[in-house]
Amino acid sequence: MPTITRPARVTAAESLAVAATLVLPALAQGAVVRRPSMVRLAALSRAEDRAIRLLRRLRAAHGDDPLLVPVPGRGWAMLPLSSRDVRAVLEDRAFSPASVDKRGALAHFQPDGVLITTERDLRDRRRALNEQVLHTGGVPVAGIAAEEAATLPRQGTLTWPLFHAAHWRLARRVVLGDGARRDVTLTRQLDRLRRDANWAWLRGQRTDVRNAFQRRLAAHLARAEPGSLAGELARTEAAADVHAEGQVPHWLFAYDAGAMAAYRALALLTTPTGRRDQGSHDRGAEGEAGVPGPDLLRAAVLESVRLWPTTLAILREVTGPNPWDLPAGTTVVIHSPYVNREEPGGSYRPELWLGGGRDTWAGVPFSGGFARCPGEDLVVSTSAALLGAFLREREVRPSVTLENPMPVTFDHFRLRFTIKAAKR
Repeated sequence: MPTITRPARVTAAESLAVAATLVLPALAQGAVVRRPSMVRLAALSRAEDRAIRLLRRLRAAHGDDPLLVPVPGRGWAMLPLSSRDVRAVLEDRAFSPASVDKRGALAHFQPDGVLITTERDLRDRRRALNEQVLHTGGVPVAGIAAEEAATLPRQGTLTWPLFHAAHWRLARRVVLGDGARRDVTLTRQLDRLRRDANWAWLRGQRTDVRNAFQRRLAAHLARAEPGSLAGELARTEAAADVHAEGQVPHWLFAYDAGAMAAYRALALLTTPTGRRDQGSHDRGAEGEAGVPGPDLLRAAVLESVRLWPTTLAILREVTGPNPWDLPAGTTVVIHSPYVNREEPGGSYRPELWLGGGRDTWAGVPFSGGFARCPGEDLVVSTSAALLGAFLREREVRPSVTLENPMPVTFDHFRLRFTIKAAKR
């Protein structure tokens, strides 16, 4: 019989502090697509610093066990704080990834997505399809990344809009094939739906926009272009209720988060702290001076997601018996900025992802357990390939100086890089 432990119930004042300091700033920034003005405000007000400090105070006051916070009209929410409890939640199938809030948000653009599938058998089959397609290795990611890196400035200034546009071209080519490279309309339609998804149940669904998006997406999928995920998907057998094509919107969505991670990783790699780290790690497969090797590039991307999570809160919903005797329907909130920094620390530590460091707890940059992001390796490999190709031909200086410990909020929208052609 498993041991039942009771989470610590916060006081009314502490509950208000959690709502004001943790929940509202995260929602304001955008759970599905970031709002630039709110990210700027969060950075200026150090919102996530304050959220982390609050959770540290609550942990000091109540101990290491999870916190139980009342939610008006919804019962309770549980916040696990220790790595032990975070792992326990993510590895236990009693905690479903298809939480009510996530369903309300993601249904705007991926109603058949695996993350919001409530029925376990169907979720497992959808998950299996995602893994089969995303792990095939049949997409020439490095070549596509090099071609898109070549479109970025070799002199002057690199801004987020320039990088973001190139990354979207890369994502559309990887997911749908070269025929989708110029289809910015598809991306704009998805962005419109994602902005609605920020409001979850509070915003009605734009069926006209979603239908137009799905028609456009279906036309690309029908080509089943070789060397793309769409081509791999067409060769993969799946039952009708799996809705194979319904998994694709999430792949595009996840790749956009990869753009944020890659752009911030570029700052990590080119700031003095990152350059110092290159002295103790690999310098590239062919030994190019000043160019990080593939392992360090991947580690920088992973550190970017750890230090500045693209998902500010990982949500789970209780569906069965669990170690805390929580009733069904209870929401579990894993606050990524806190969890990713509390034990591994807030400094840039690429060694966490290199060699023996992989055995060290490094937070949950790509979630964890049975619902861990199935596209993690593909997204990280794509970002690393893009950064490697970009840095091989350029000398890069960021507009900010990043020093350990790294800032908790990093406004990538305002980040710029000064670019010069490399003399190698």
